[in-house]
Amino acid sequence: MAQNGLSEDGQINLEAPRKWRLLKEKTGHGAFHGMKIVIYGECIAPSLDTLKRAVKAGDGTILATSPPYTRFLNTGIDFAVVSPGMPPVDVWVQEFLKHEIPCVTADYLVEYVCKPGYPLERHVQYATNVWAEKSYNGLKNRLEEEISDPRTPESTDVACEVCGARDRGDEMLICGDEGGSIGCGVGTHIDCCDPPLADVPEEDWFCSKCRKKPKNSKGKKGSKK
Repeated sequence: MAQNGLSEDGQINLEAPRKWRLLKEKTGHGAFHGMKIVIYGECIAPSLDTLKRAVKAGDGTILATSPPYTRFLNTGIDFAVVSPGMPPVDVWVQEFLKHEIPCVTADYLVEYVCKPGYPLERHVQYATNVWAEKSYNGLKNRLEEEISDPRTPESTDVACEVCGARDRGDEMLICGDEGGSIGCGVGTHIDCCDPPLADVPEEDWFCSKCRKKPKNSKGKKGSKK
């Protein structure tokens, strides 16, 4: 890894720091989850293509890579990535400042990914540090919310249609027969049933809606005359 955080071929390695690997494993989201940026000016190191790929892979969104930016100015842009040397009197820089959009160089995003916790102030332009800190904290809070959300790792489990919880899978009844040809597949805890059940029944279980349906509506018996 080169000193500026890029690999020798100029790529941003989103898997490098352990922090982002763990985040991806825990939440399925990348380092830039929910971040919205615009890019103004030339990108050399990293190149525009590299930046695009990295932001996309990190679950961020690039709203625009060239002017005009008018329709995005009030959409909650987190950062404007502006090429170094762009004069502060530039018309678009002035628009960013008017809308309190923090202006940073591409190195801000590179070091955010490659050196988590590393101070980024030197990559902030036009004295927009306060706004940059606000955007940075917003990004950090979004990621922390994702990590602390207990529903994320259980999202593939069936929820109880009565209480909505996805826990106690060993006490969850799934509506349907073994072959899956009858029943709707909804889940209900045994103690959420009406009336409640003491144990999981050995035979197939059907919810109240499916129990009311005529038996010949789906099963093979319906073909018998």
